[in-house]
Amino acid sequence: MAIKFMRTGQQGILVWDDETGYKFGIDLFISDMEGRQIKNPLSMDDLKNVSLLFGTHDHVDHIDRSAWSEIAKIHPHIKFVAPKLFEKTLPQELDISEERFIFIDEGIAFNDGNIRIEAIPAAHEFLDTGSDGLHPYLMYIITYKNIRLCHMGDTCLYEGVYQKLREKGPYDVMFPPINGRDARRLKDDCIGNMTYQEAADLIGTIKPKLAIPGHYDMFAFNGADPKDFIDYVEIKYPGQKVKTLEVCEEYTIG
Repeated sequence: MAIKFMRTGQQGILVWDDETGYKFGIDLFISDMEGRQIKNPLSMDDLKNVSLLFGTHDHVDHIDRSAWSEIAKIHPHIKFVAPKLFEKTLPQELDISEERFIFIDEGIAFNDGNIRIEAIPAAHEFLDTGSDGLHPYLMYIITYKNIRLCHMGDTCLYEGVYQKLREKGPYDVMFPPINGRDARRLKDDCIGNMTYQEAADLIGTIKPKLAIPGHYDMFAFNGADPKDFIDYVEIKYPGQKVKTLEVCEEYTIG
């Protein structure tokens, strides 16, 4: 029943099952970009056995548009999971067949017998919605082999989010962003997330079996120290399991 996962930098997570060979990636940031501090650890060949690539929202370090277009050409079996808000634009703009997308939103789930995908809205500074009520930023609740992962993408706290998370739990692993936000970054169009204290309180309240912080290491202007998050959880919520994963460090759960 065990699965393995590793961080690839920022909010990127690669998950796989040695027993079945099933593999999927969430928010993989593959493209070279000026200023990135974490070199991409994945080659195109590393993705050959991936079944699904998830993007929590349409920012380059989460939906890596140029990489998705290239991956789609090289690996025609891979499907792409994205917010339903982009259903009418993303396939054409990336030149990827609409049939290769799985579009998700709150209340719009996917289940193919191998994996179940649900979503909770995320508030990337603001809890934005489109004119049709769909959400541009999502957290994904992914259930595979009775192991439940909550990848929080990029989000701040908002009214009702604790209840939404409780309704979808309990969780084996949660992946919260911890880089925070401030006026300087927002003025420069760098949209923020939970502070490490907010993330710690959320984890301490929801109580997953394990929490792995993310979104702190890719860009110098938008980072945080994961040790602050770990220390705060351990002091304020003793018994809550948290762990920092280095890039490419593997972890087994289940």
